[in-house]
Amino acid sequence: MKLHTPVLALIGLLAASSVFAGEQTVTFSVPGMNCPSCPFIVESAMGSVEGVTQVTADADTLTAEVVFDDTVVSAEDIALASAAAGYEADLVAVPSGS
Repeated sequence: MKLHTPVLALIGLLAASSVFAGEQTVTFSVPGMNCPSCPFIVESAMGSVEGVTQVTADADTLTAEVVFDDTVVSAEDIALASAAAGYEADLVAVPSGS
């Protein structure tokens, strides 16, 4: 039985790490995107923030969906990065675990 203890401990650690992961997905309203290059600028600005793993901006819906590690960065920091690039971003969806 002692042989299985390290294996069970490893399995428990891997399972717990996904439970405590800080990954969040949020949606921002970005009303200033009015040209074909705007989504790329928003994606670049938001994506350059440490802790952001994915950004998908859409000029048709004027939104940006962002996946980020909330133990590294906040949604407010991501919105500030977008605003610094010239695109105000307002949180429209509450964070959800992914």
